[in-house]
Amino acid sequence: MFLLGAGASADAGLATSVKMTRAIAERLGRGSYRNPAGQLLHAVIGAIVQHDTSRGGDAFDVPDVERVFSAVTTLSRRDSLDISAFVERWNGNVDAATGPSGLPETWAREFRDSLYGEHAGASELQSAFEDGVFALTQPTSDTLFLELERQMLAALVQVLRVEPSRVTYLSPLVNASGLQAVATLNYDLTIETASEQLGLSFDTGLDQWRGGYGWQWRHDVDVRLLKLHGSLDYALHHARPRKRRILSDHLVRVNDEIAANPAMVFGLGSKLRSDGPFLAMLVELDRLLAETHWLTIVGYSFGDRHINAALTRWINSDIADRISIVNPEIEKWTSGDVAPSYFSTLSQAASGGGFEFGRHATWAPLQLDLLSVGAAEGLATLHG
Repeated sequence: MFLLGAGASADAGLATSVKMTRAIAERLGRGSYRNPAGQLLHAVIGAIVQHDTSRGGDAFDVPDVERVFSAVTTLSRRDSLDISAFVERWNGNVDAATGPSGLPETWAREFRDSLYGEHAGASELQSAFEDGVFALTQPTSDTLFLELERQMLAALVQVLRVEPSRVTYLSPLVNASGLQAVATLNYDLTIETASEQLGLSFDTGLDQWRGGYGWQWRHDVDVRLLKLHGSLDYALHHARPRKRRILSDHLVRVNDEIAANPAMVFGLGSKLRSDGPFLAMLVELDRLLAETHWLTIVGYSFGDRHINAALTRWINSDIADRISIVNPEIEKWTSGDVAPSYFSTLSQAASGGGFEFGRHATWAPLQLDLLSVGAAEGLATLHG
């Protein structure tokens, strides 16, 4: 079985982490008031950089895209936060970017020039009037943050489009002998594209989901694909499908096209959602792991607590024999740099020391493979 994180898609040419922040910011524009959401995004990024540098960070380090998105979603709901009662004034950069709505300082002079200036005329007057109307009708504060959320997700869809010629390195994965399933935390369509290129069928299980914790797969497919955090081509609907008795949120695949409003669990913090099929997919992850002897983890940095908890349950079971971790950061993690705490926990488990609540336990050593390489090289080494 395979578990994929963001790094698994890097060799497909898809931007990850910091590069994705830059790519989305470029698509939204560099602060022109013609796109207030773009201006607000740069203000948010700047505020995060300012915060980090005041604590010894590097001024040239762009924040992770999910950290930026989490800040945007939190700020859009800042007045409803319990902590807002203790905040007298939010960051000045954000206040300046969101309003209050009004005319630019230069508008009065430009409007006067259109009436009495050297080049006064009907077209100049119309242009100045349109600029004024545009400025006065722009959203402010919470509505602008919500618009920025929408635009960031729309830009993310474009950034994560994959070229079919770039996914051949995934062939050892989808063609792996005795493949149990592929669980991915990514929204992109790399696994689907790689499967189609090789003439392999795949199933996400969405079509068979009835609204409970059960997860069913078609029996005639080559690749079972569990997309735990959603997908670019999933859309969330609130309706009563034929298989459900009451109204519920459910995901549907949008005719093999990327959804205009994709259903993705995006941002930092808890990614454990209670709506739609997300809890059912997490239950299915446990069930699949309960039948897995060898798990290969590619490009995952162990930052999601609910996924780490599932790994803990598997490692504490009798079936776990071998775990292979492919990540170019491993060399740093094992050479003294700060490593994800759960990565250190895995290393201890592999040496024979178990971990569970309440008491110490010991099992036969778990075989642990650490490959400090990218996905393409790691998959070729392990499964090529």
